[in-house]
Amino acid sequence: MASETLMIKIILLGDGRVGKTSLANRFAKNIFRSDYQPTIGINFLIKQAVYQDQAVKILIFDTAGQEFLSSLRKQHYAAANGVVIVYDITNKQTFDDLDKWVNEIQEEVGDVKTVFVGNKVDLEDKRVVSAEEGKFYAQSVKSEYLESSAKDDIQVTDIFQSFIDDAIKANSDDKIVKM
Repeated sequence: MASETLMIKIILLGDGRVGKTSLANRFAKNIFRSDYQPTIGINFLIKQAVYQDQAVKILIFDTAGQEFLSSLRKQHYAAANGVVIVYDITNKQTFDDLDKWVNEIQEEVGDVKTVFVGNKVDLEDKRVVSAEEGKFYAQSVKSEYLESSAKDDIQVTDIFQSFIDDAIKANSDDKIVKM
């Protein structure tokens, strides 16, 4: 096993109530809470693990989606290795707002790996945004696309795994902090 721990900083963005906190909790703690509690400011979670004989510490910054908290949210973007932009497949407005999040990231962070996530696939019968729409949008901004359910633990690990894989491949990159 490599002796250094790779630290990977991932920012979760998206409108309120899309499931950012649920995805972070499912990945970092393997829990799901059905009661909604909005994030005020930033939630910070850490997951430590070993992948491909490499110790990894994933720092997850779960941000509040409310516009009035944007200045607080932006303070935490520095040195991000990746961004996950989440929308709710049952709420078209959250999909329509993706441009807002893309613009914010481009202005504040610049070129950073981004994964778009259509969340809440456990509510397929209430879907209003098709998987094809999500894929097309992600392709239009040269990003990856996944669909997930924090509730049913569908593809949650996959969201974060692509960042981990990239970090391990490029562990000499200056953006990755070795501890």
